Amino acid sequence: MRYRKLSDLQRDVETFEGKWELSPKHELTYRERRRGTASCAADVSFKAALVAAEPDALVVSVTVKEDEKRTVTGLVKLAGKWALDEKNRITFSVKKTFDRYDTLTFQGAWEVNKSHEVVYAFASKQVLSGSGKRRRRITKVKQELVFKGEWQFFEKNKLTYQIGADSGSAFHFRGTFETKSILAKEGAIRYQAGVEYKTAWGARKRLTRTIVLFGKWKLSDDLALSYEIEYANGRRSEMRVGADMAMPGIGGPLGRVLPDRVSAGLVSQTGKPLGLEIVLSKEFFDGNAQFFVRFAQTAQESRGEVGVRMGW
Repeated sequence: MRYRKLSDLQRDVETFEGKWELSPKHELTYRERRRGTASCAADVSFKAALVAAEPDALVVSVTVKEDEKRTVTGLVKLAGKWALDEKNRITFSVKKTFDRYDTLTFQGAWEVNKSHEVVYAFASKQVLSGSGKRRRRITKVKQELVFKGEWQFFEKNKLTYQIGADSGSAFHFRGTFETKSILAKEGAIRYQAGVEYKTAWGARKRLTRTIVLFGKWKLSDDLALSYEIEYANGRRSEMRVGADMAMPGIGGPLGRVLPDRVSAGLVSQTGKPLGLEIVLSKEFFDGNAQFFVRFAQTAQESRGEVGVRMGW
């Protein structure tokens, strides 16, 4: 389908034949080449401003001149998927017909805010209208795309930021945990990821982002292990994991020797090792000796097995 007017773009944007491109200066452009007879309309080209990031969608503002007397502005929602490329840069694949996509690469560097949300900040040019000599001027405006999601463990040495509960979009970060063994009582998870990006002047640079997640490790009554994180507006979510229990150096009946701590190699929900170990000490159980004894006894009874998968 070819572009005719803004309302068509808002309704049937996936069917349009043109191509979406994102410049390093965050100018989103739509271009449509029209070939054929001399009577065909001219090529179509217009720019759109980035507005917001949604699960499986990018919201943009489009201003087009539909005829000599009419200029219209409206929001257009581009369907697609958010992801990270091999350089840990944010990308958005604009969905088109016949399983085709236009991939937009955001050249800058992202960060994680205090609410554990991934944020992409950038500066864009905007035209301001005034009076007199300042009737029309261009200024730079700082903008942010805030991705609402939840952190999860899926793969070894990787953190995943799932964007939307039922979304196909996710950021799978390439990096490593700052320490392979963490104390459950301390609660923080630190992860390092390298990012290659471009500055506003086009210079290529690389930096290391340290993602720090502050949460609370929890054990349910059935010994299921999870990590609870609080997001913006008090929203909470749990990263549920399995554990391979280990109690090195323990010998004899449990009643004779009770360990001060129990280590657990974390595994994903599919049972794959995550490359991360958690240490649960007596202090973690806040003085609940009975619960600690029960937990330690479960691990002790399972020492001879090839890994123990605790319940979810």
